[in-house]
Formats: sequence, structure tokens, C-alpha cells
Amino acid sequence: MPGRDLPDLEERLRRLPAALAVEAPAGLAEQVARGGRRRRRLRRAAAAAVVAALVAGAVVTRAVVLDHIPTPVLDPGLLVRNATPTQLAGGHWRPLPVLPRAQLAGRHHPVVAWTGRQLIVWGGHSQRGPDLQVHADGAGYDPRRGRWGPLPPAPEGQLLDYDAAATAWTGREVLVWGLTPADPAGDPNLLRQAGLAYDPARGTWRRLPARPPQLKPATASNGRAVWSGRELLVTGVQEADDRGRTVGGAYDPATDRWRLLPPSPVLTGGGRHLQARTVLWAGTRLLVWNFWSSRPRPAMDERGATAIPEVDPDGIDLWAFDPAGNRWTVLPPPPGQVRQSVVDGSMAWDGHQVVMVARQPRLVRGKEQVVAVAGRYDPDQARWTPMAGPPLRSGHLRLAWTGAAVAELATDTVLDPDGDRWLPLPTPPSRAGPPRSAADPERALTRLDSPTRAGATQLYVLEPAKP
Repeated sequence: MPGRDLPDLEERLRRLPAALAVEAPAGLAEQVARGGRRRRRLRRAAAAAVVAALVAGAVVTRAVVLDHIPTPVLDPGLLVRNATPTQLAGGHWRPLPVLPRAQLAGRHHPVVAWTGRQLIVWGGHSQRGPDLQVHADGAGYDPRRGRWGPLPPAPEGQLLDYDAAATAWTGREVLVWGLTPADPAGDPNLLRQAGLAYDPARGTWRRLPARPPQLKPATASNGRAVWSGRELLVTGVQEADDRGRTVGGAYDPATDRWRLLPPSPVLTGGGRHLQARTVLWAGTRLLVWNFWSSRPRPAMDERGATAIPEVDPDGIDLWAFDPAGNRWTVLPPPPGQVRQSVVDGSMAWDGHQVVMVARQPRLVRGKEQVVAVAGRYDPDQARWTPMAGPPLRSGHLRLAWTGAAVAELATDTVLDPDGDRWLPLPTPPSRAGPPRSAADPERALTRLDSPTRAGATQLYVLEPAKP
């Protein structure tokens, strides 16, 4: 009950809500709405930023794990891979300073690799009576200083005179995959497949990790290796089972790990019908050519498949492996012209199609003569386009892709696709030997002179004409 000092308390309490009420300022509702919209936009922007950060983190993580090997830096002052056929044909051979015997003794089929800053010449082999000697030393040429320097010795030597061998500059290391003596103290002629990597910045060698057990054993007769630009792909020529599959693995130098390739398609007729198997890197995928015969090999014949068919195959199973998608594809069977042109022939990818050349006996005016059969083949359309063959000389035809041109190493010619003709390369120096192999572009752009009596070695590089 109100006291005497507060006679009007009840009335004042009744008026309190009205006294406390404050008139809302003009536009408050619009401001509140705008604030809500602003908060919603900020929330959406924050969510987008989180997603972008996650994506960027994934990309950076992949770059760190898989792509930390930089893109190869190629100095066009020494080996010009992007020279056109006309530039190569109009160039000349430039001699480099002589290598003393102490830096590179005489040998056959050494590794030749251009890092963009240094020309590496390493390894190779020589014959001492019945025994094979595989070398583990080498030298590097610095064009800025104009001189050679010895390389540190590698853990082991490599034999690179087989289709099983591969050499690549990854952007950080010279990757070498070949054959090394399995028992150098006992039987130096017993070989096994193995790999090495040389880091020119650190001047160090390392062995590649052991292959998965499914890829063993692999010897000179049943292994093929190519460099995809990211991975070393090694496949087996021998059928993995009676169905004619091929086994394969991929080595990634960025992670220093192997992975097994998925099972390949099945060969027509089964493994005993496999006559030869050839692999070819075609820009973004591996082409596996399986040449088979209608008659299976006898049960007692354990020689296995060769790299190139020696007689006309009855059919070709053409497979493509995509490393990015990790999957195989069966391509259309090639026509009869391809079956004839692969016998004792050579293939190279020209950036668009497969170029093929072979020496074939033909009847010319009633007389049998050996002619050059050549053509381009589109594996997706199964389309064969005949073209003029290179001039014939003694020896097997061997094609090499230099990066912008297809060179034929046995005849020292280069294919001019615009004129459908073979242009002669500059005449090699009189003492320079033939290129060692068609495995990589450096082989087509260099000539190695046989050692003199003093043991010195001379290397020449093909300097193309200026555009």
C-alpha cells in the first residue's frame, strides 16, 4: 500500500512504460535489412574463401608432392630441340673441346643428356675379350666456360644398347634406366634392369628404388622403358600369363616411388601367339603394339617375343595407356599396309601421328630390290598415309624425334612433312661415328668421335641454321 510520502506512486508506475518508450529513428528498418544482407554477403564470401583456400591448398600440395621437379630449362645455344627440318638440314656440326682420356675413356653407347646448362656424357660399355665392361664414369661440358669436367663416379654402370634403356632430363636429375651387371665379380655378362639418377646441382648420384616384385624378373629381352615427361614407364614384353597381358610399372621421381599399372587388355589368341611387342610414347599416352601370329609358338620355344617383328605378322593388337587417367584403351586394328611396314622397321611420334619406315624387298621391273617403305599412321582413325621413304644405305633404319622434327639416323636425313621429302643433314665430320641410339633427341643432335690413339674423345653437336 502506498505511503504518505508517495501518494501518486501507483499512477507513476502506470505511466512508466510510456515514459521509457523511445521513438525509432527514421530508416531504421531499412538499415536493419541492409545489415542483414551485408552479413549474408560476408558469410558467403567467407565460405567461398574457405573453399578457395582448400582448393589452393590441394593444388599446392599436389605441386609440392608431384610437381616439385621444375620444367627443364633448355639453352638453345648448344642443343636446339625445336629447330625445324629446314634449319637442321641447313646447319653444321660444331666440335666441342676434346675430352682427355682421363675424363672419358673409349666406350660405346654412353648416355648423352642436355640439362640446359651442362652436356652430360656418362657410362657406356666396352668389350675386353669375351667379357663386357660397363663403365660408371663420365664428364660434363659447361658451354659458358667452354670446358669439360669429370663427373663423380656412379654406384654402378649401365648398359644402354637395348630398347629396355631410357634416358631423360627431369628438370632436376638425369634419369638413367638400363642394364647393369647382376654379378660383376662372377659373371659380368649377366645383366639386370636397374636405374640411377644424377643431380648436377649437387653433384650426387642415387639408385632408384627397387621395382615392385610383379615387375621381376626383367632382362634385356623382355623389358621396355619410356619417359612420359613425368614418369618412367617400364613394361614387360613377355606375356604375364597365357592370355597375353603385359605387366607394367611407373616410377615418379617427384615422389621417388613406383606404382603398378592396371592390367592390360588381353591379346588376340593368347600369349603363345605373341610374335613381337613394341612400345612408343605418343605425346600423352603409351602405345603398345602387339604383333601376333595365327600359329602359336611351340611349347618348347621359350625365346619369347622380340621388340620388332621379323616377318609379316598376321595381326596387330594396338593398345593405348593413359597415365593421367590410369586406364587402357583398345584402338582399332591397323590395316595391312602397317603390318607390312613394321617388319624390321622403326617408328617415331611426330607430335601428331606415328611415322614408320622399313626396308622391304620389292619386285622392280621383274627384279627383286630392297626399297624403303614409309608412311604416317593415325592410331585413332586407323588411317595409313604412304609417303616417300628415305634413301637407303647399309644398316637398319632408325627414327628419332628431336622435339620438332623426325630424323632418320642411318641415312642422316630429316623428314620435311610439308614437302613430303627427306632432307640430308649436314655431312658429319670424317672421324665422327654414327649416332648411338634413337632413344632420345640428344642422340640425333650429337656425334661422338672414336677415341684417338692418345685416348681423346671428340664430341660434335648439330648447330641448326638461324630462322
